[in-house]
Amino acid sequence: MFLKVGPKRTGEIPIAALVPNFITTLSMCSGLASIHFSLIKHWEPAVGAIALAMVFDALDGRAARLLRVSSKFGAVLDSLSDFVSFGVAPAIILHEWLLAPAMTPVELAAVMIYAMCAGLRLARFTAAVPTTKQPHAPSSNYFTGMPTPAAAAAVMIPAMYNLSNVSLWIIPQWAIVLLSLTIGFLMVSRVPTFAFKKLTIQRRLVIPVMILLCLVVVSMATHFWFTLVVISALNVLLIPFAWAMRARTRSGEESLRLAHSADSDIQKPHGDEPLRVLGR
Repeated sequence: MFLKVGPKRTGEIPIAALVPNFITTLSMCSGLASIHFSLIKHWEPAVGAIALAMVFDALDGRAARLLRVSSKFGAVLDSLSDFVSFGVAPAIILHEWLLAPAMTPVELAAVMIYAMCAGLRLARFTAAVPTTKQPHAPSSNYFTGMPTPAAAAAVMIPAMYNLSNVSLWIIPQWAIVLLSLTIGFLMVSRVPTFAFKKLTIQRRLVIPVMILLCLVVVSMATHFWFTLVVISALNVLLIPFAWAMRARTRSGEESLRLAHSADSDIQKPHGDEPLRVLGR
């Protein structure tokens, strides 16, 4: 009797290739935990779970780049996770806490529009993911529209302010409605926002930035939620500056392109014709 050896197993995936998906799953679980805490009216862990989801969301992309793994499945999973954690979970907090119990149709519409815009942005992002390997595009210092994690942080400003130990006045519901609609519009717009992870700074500013980071840590240790409010608000207030800087950068790139094109036309002969100077 001979022992029959089966065919070699195929389709096996290294564990390292799954690490980014594991982290993305933790981000989704954090969003689901936020929804759970919202439904039982435990607001601090509900908002804290969204903040934890942001940490995992920042780590999964870096893990994918570090391990040099990517897949269509991972891109879809990341979008679904972001929709749960940064679209649905903040909308439920708005619905159940900040705008309840006497919710008007306008307030309900604002919550639904925010969640819908998050879904539309993520659907557009997922549809734009290439299915084949392509050369990496040059890195940009700007996002097109507001990313969903930053949008969740911005729309949670009233909630974090209420949780802080320095809240002195009640934010009116109309302001929360206006904020929700504005953030929803920014997510699906073409307005540029800073991609801070890609920005560069001058060497002489490294030490001041490190000192500023130390002050931020101290502030978070003493006034955690209020510090997050300030950071989230600054991210929104910097959008006009990003718009202006992006417009100036594009203008400079266009001028450089036109100058290069004109220089090429001057130096390149056309057939048997002699060189001609443009503008004459």
